Amino acid sequence: MSTNRNDLHQAVHSIMNDVVEQCFTHLIHYPQDSDELNRIIRDASEETNYQILKIDAHNYKNGSTDLDNHYRTISHDTQRKSLHLLSRLQQIQRAAKVNVSDRPPLDF
Repeated sequence: MSTNRNDLHQAVHSIMNDVVEQCFTHLIHYPQDSDELNRIIRDASEETNYQILKIDAHNYKNGSTDLDNHYRTISHDTQRKSLHLLSRLQQIQRAAKVNVSDRPPLDF
């Protein structure tokens, strides 16, 4: 992931929005899973806000190695949290015996 502030901002949104979209897709087909899906969506939204705030929460000079490391840490943390949330979704899908490739695509 990029160490550019704007690119990182977009990447955080994109990664976490992917989690939210996948949860909504499952929710449409399996509304009985709404409680846990809503918790995952809430966690993804909170994580997005937290990581976005962290992007500018530093005293590093632009272009410094410390700033690059700060951005890399945010990138790594966002990816790790996204994978954790997607694994929670996958557990729900397995419990519902969902084969994602069998489900028709949604048109948004």
